[in-house]
Amino acid sequence: MAARDITIATAKVAAEIFESSRAMERIEQDGYTRIDPFRIAAGEGVSVLLRPMEKLLGAFVREDSPGILVNSARSAGLIHMTCAHELGHYFMGHQSTVDETIDYGAQAELMEQEAETFGYHLLVPRPLLSIICKRKGWSKASLNNPHVLYQMSLRLGVSYAAAAWSLVRHQILTYGAVQELLKVQPASIKQALLQGQLPDSTKDVWLFDDTDQSSVLEPRPEDHLVVRLRSHASAGYLWQAESVEQVAEQGFTLAPLISSRPVDSRDVVFGAEVTLDYLLSKERKDVQQSHPVALSEVRPWIGKQQGDASFHSRTHFEPIAEGLSRESKLALIQEVVGS
Repeated sequence: MAARDITIATAKVAAEIFESSRAMERIEQDGYTRIDPFRIAAGEGVSVLLRPMEKLLGAFVREDSPGILVNSARSAGLIHMTCAHELGHYFMGHQSTVDETIDYGAQAELMEQEAETFGYHLLVPRPLLSIICKRKGWSKASLNNPHVLYQMSLRLGVSYAAAAWSLVRHQILTYGAVQELLKVQPASIKQALLQGQLPDSTKDVWLFDDTDQSSVLEPRPEDHLVVRLRSHASAGYLWQAESVEQVAEQGFTLAPLISSRPVDSRDVVFGAEVTLDYLLSKERKDVQQSHPVALSEVRPWIGKQQGDASFHSRTHFEPIAEGLSRESKLALIQEVVGS
């Protein structure tokens, strides 16, 4: 089967799944930014088991009760794409198989080409790219910026490389442009965001700003959250949680990110809009529901006044740990309760 035929066939199946699972409603109505393969699997009665493995990335078991095995000792983006690849085997009617890679290429067996193409169609459909770019104010040109591409990959829930190749598949960027983007390592982007303070390069660094106020972002509990906000510190304003009660209830703390590097006078522009980066931390990581992030820029000796700037977004932490996925556990509980 030609590559174009594979693309058409898998795109059609993915579109049917979007319709039946109402996956896009979660994004368009609730404010989420990614397609969740674990939710889709649970809706189909396909259990997903995560466990660390040395060689395998994943496996699909057809048998009497279909199931998916995913290597939990990988990045969140690779875990999501592996689950989507195994769902490709399920939805395309394949038999049981194991996968040491999910990037097979045009010379692989037909079933692996179908599963690989399906995974991209499932997690990175063109309408989703459009929605995220519209929310963030990203243009086609801005996607050539590796920092933008990295934040795009986090919101899609895929790896930096997978996000880049998706833009080629949708003919948004050229092959050459993506080759240049892939020369930049995500670890260097993370280090820049944390201003040189990167204790663990395997953890992702999310950048929140004003354009995320309508979104629900889904970091892993151990990821770093940076909030970039317009600052009027010279006039005595500071960004704080909107209330002491909220801090106690939600457990968020906010601290300015202070760079250890000297400031280059050439980077300082008189009259330019000033922003400050804050590290947002959460002591208690409740993964069952989303949490509001509500901040206000106030003068501490006066308190919040009408007209003070504010920032509102939401986080819904995604746990990826050994055992059944959160969605598979919930489906199992519902099945037991309903029996």
